[in-house]
Amino acid sequence: MDEVLTLEELAAYLKVSETTAYALVRSGDIPGRKVGREWRFLKARVVEWLMQAGGDDMEQQQGVVQRDEHGGEYKVEGGREYVAMWLPLTREEKAAQLDKAAREGVNVSELVADYLKRWAQA
Repeated sequence: MDEVLTLEELAAYLKVSETTAYALVRSGDIPGRKVGREWRFLKARVVEWLMQAGGDDMEQQQGVVQRDEHGGEYKVEGGREYVAMWLPLTREEKAAQLDKAAREGVNVSELVADYLKRWAQA
């Protein structure tokens, strides 16, 4: 019979924090099952998942941040590709944009797009 891991044991096995392990579980990346109020994982399935994540077919790694040939970061989720960008703003400016979005009830992406348009015109 396969060894069964708890969330805490999974985190230790993967050498990540419990928060990171839980995020992977919630995203559906790691195969597991809830038994009552607790998560359980078959170690053999976790090993299979690790082996697949390290394969050559990088395009199929759902939700995994990868580097493209130009050194940029991207990930594929739900069949869509998302590209990471370094924005020309400080952490304080970022915090101000997030506060403004929360205060005005607007989408952060719209604020970032407006910010980038103003920055490009300057």
